[in-house]
Amino acid sequence: MRVGRVALVAMLVAFGCAPAHRNLLHDTVASPYASLPPAPPAVAPHATPPAPPVALGCEQHPSIDVWEEKLRSHHQLRVTTDESLERAERLLPELRRLLEEDGLPPSLALLPAVESSFRTHARAPSGGSAGLWQLRGPTARRFGLTVNRRRDDRLHAARATRAAARYLRYLHDRYGDWPLTLAAYNAGEGRVDRARARQPEASFWELAATGGLPRISADYVPRFLALVRIADDERACGRDDAARRADLVIQ
Repeated sequence: MRVGRVALVAMLVAFGCAPAHRNLLHDTVASPYASLPPAPPAVAPHATPPAPPVALGCEQHPSIDVWEEKLRSHHQLRVTTDESLERAERLLPELRRLLEEDGLPPSLALLPAVESSFRTHARAPSGGSAGLWQLRGPTARRFGLTVNRRRDDRLHAARATRAAARYLRYLHDRYGDWPLTLAAYNAGEGRVDRARARQPEASFWELAATGGLPRISADYVPRFLALVRIADDERACGRDDAARRADLVIQ
C-alpha cells in the first residue's frame, strides 16, 4: 500500500476525530476508555505538576535520518508501518489524551507501533510481554495493573496505557532525556544503568555507538523517533528541513 502526502494528512486528521468504536477487549460498541477508574499506582504519584510535553519529532541525530529513509523506502518496513498506523487510527486520540494528562509528549502514543503493531492482545513469543505496550508481568504489577490467570490488564487498552505512562514518566525522571528513557523501556533499567556505570557522562547516542547497549535498543530508539517524524506534524520544531519532510511521501 502506498501512502502519499494527502493520505498521510487524512490519516492524521482521522486520528484526531475518530468516532466511538467497538471495544477490542469487551466487544461492546463504546469507547474502551469510558468510565474507567485509574488503576492504583504502585509507584508514588508526582507531588509537583507534570512538565510541559516536548516534541519528540524535534530530536535530531543521523541515526534517526537513516531510519526515516528506511521506513519510507524499504518495502516491508513501509507496509508494516502503514498497517500498524491503520490499526492505530481509532486508538490514537485516546492514547494521546491519556499521555498528555500525565504530562507526557502525546507522540509517545505511537510507541505501540514498534511494540505491538497496535494489536491490543499481542503477546511476545518469549519474555512474557503482552498488550499494546508489551509490558512484562512484574512491570505491569509494579505500575498498578492486575496480571493473573483470571485477569490481565495489559490487554485492556486504557489501563495498559495508564500504566505505561507511569512507567515512562518514572524512567524520564530517572534518566532525564527521551532517548535514554526509550532505551530503558526497551532493554530495562538494569541494562541502561550498567552501560552508564561504564560511561557515566555518555548520551544514548554515544552508548549506542560504542556498543554499550544491545543492538535491538540501539535501533529501537531511532526507529521510533523516525516514525514520529513521519506520522506527526513536526513543523513546530522550526527546523529548516521541516517543510522538505512534509513534502516527502512513503513510497
